[in-house]
Amino acid sequence: MNGLAKRTVASMAIVVTLALAAPAAANATTTTTTIPSTTTTTTIANKTPVIKTLKEWRAAEKLYLAQLKVINLTFAAAVATAKMNLSTALGAATNATSRISARATYRYAITEATIARSNALTLLGKPPVKPGKKPADSSL
Repeated sequence: MNGLAKRTVASMAIVVTLALAAPAAANATTTTTTIPSTTTTTTIANKTPVIKTLKEWRAAEKLYLAQLKVINLTFAAAVATAKMNLSTALGAATNATSRISARATYRYAITEATIARSNALTLLGKPPVKPGKKPADSSL
């Protein structure tokens, strides 16, 4: 990767990390932490806040869509960087082995970008549920 491509990917990774860190912690599903002591066990449960008003839902939806946009832009930037690196490598290739290597590197970069996007979408979770509607997964 050249310097500009590395900086672009690194800056987008930082943006995604910052964009997902706080909301993911704030929108965490129910988690239970058990703190053992000498004679008793204490359990602390963090519950997901329930959206009760349309105003809260709009704010949560806006935040969700902004985070989704960052994830998709990061993926698009990684794909564009991989394509740019492929074209540069193919232009400099002098034999079949270097062309095969360039294409393999491109496929690897696309795979890594896809995995990163998938992980980010998993961390993002489902969109907020509008007040008065049941969640899609009613088992929760």
